[in-house]
Amino acid sequence: AYVWMTGFGNFQYFDKKSDFSLERAISMWLRINYFPILLSLFLTVPLELYYVVPLHTAAFFITMATCALAQAVESRKKWSRTHSNIFAIAVCFLVHVLFYETKASHFLKLFSDEYYFRFTSDRYSAWVGILSGFSWGHFKSYIQWCYGGEQVRAGAMWMQRAGGVGLIALWWILFGHIQDKFTYNPIHPYVFWIPVAGWLMLRNSSRYLCELHSEALEFFGRITLETYVLQFHVFMCRNVQFIPIVIPGAGADGSLVVQTLNMLLCGVVFVTLAYYARHATVLTQTTVTELMDLVRHGPPAGHSDGEEDIEVMAPLKDIKNSEHTNRDDDTENVEPIKIMAV
Repeated sequence: AYVWMTGFGNFQYFDKKSDFSLERAISMWLRINYFPILLSLFLTVPLELYYVVPLHTAAFFITMATCALAQAVESRKKWSRTHSNIFAIAVCFLVHVLFYETKASHFLKLFSDEYYFRFTSDRYSAWVGILSGFSWGHFKSYIQWCYGGEQVRAGAMWMQRAGGVGLIALWWILFGHIQDKFTYNPIHPYVFWIPVAGWLMLRNSSRYLCELHSEALEFFGRITLETYVLQFHVFMCRNVQFIPIVIPGAGADGSLVVQTLNMLLCGVVFVTLAYYARHATVLTQTTVTELMDLVRHGPPAGHSDGEEDIEVMAPLKDIKNSEHTNRDDDTENVEPIKIMAV
């Protein structure tokens, strides 16, 4: 679902902002790649250990290219925004089919077999995310109709819930119960969207659920990239089967209380490092993009040398919303329902 979210969130951003600038591309590349590349270089580990990083990077640029094509078609052919998006999404799908369903995908083996496996396993995840982002506007209209008025349409609400449960159950009965990964993995790229769609239907099946928002999950969502890459170096050891023992007696033969305290201590250190790693990454991201803007466009109007300094590095409170999923850009407030759930 992470790659799906990259397609979904960035489609929402580009469709609303139409920001296809070099600054945007470099900014997002830095947000996704800066920290993992530093870890790979200084710890001398292969970058494919963090295989989700190139997946996210490719998904971002695929989404950017799709939305740029839609804007170009809308501008030159004078098509409507909807028709332009449909055309661009169809072209994107065709490119995916021509690459992944032919021997062209073997190009990925030039990098590594691991990349080939990971990319082909998530071959349509970004595209389904783009399609979901395009469909989200229509779904929000339905939510407004179903839950936004004084009278809640209970029939539609329970049909939606039944549909969500049905999709998840269908996936589990037909595919999810398969324990042999060699049997399930080839099927996964074509069926992963079924439980995702079911979850979205359940997650948005009432006004209360639409407006429900977890600050704890938001916090961890903001540092997901950092926790993913740091887990291999801080939170897990011995072929990622164990966690470090920092409290004596927390080994396999130790008491459950000591083991729990050891796990909590390791977890606190792990999350703290991830938080500050994200802060450093976003600070670098903001600094580089503002420097690029300064070099490309010059100082702001009305600025004269010696009178004031141009702020290149934004304080933490100003960069908290700069996320690789564009969380704050991609979720609109729909009145009277404030839709928080995706």
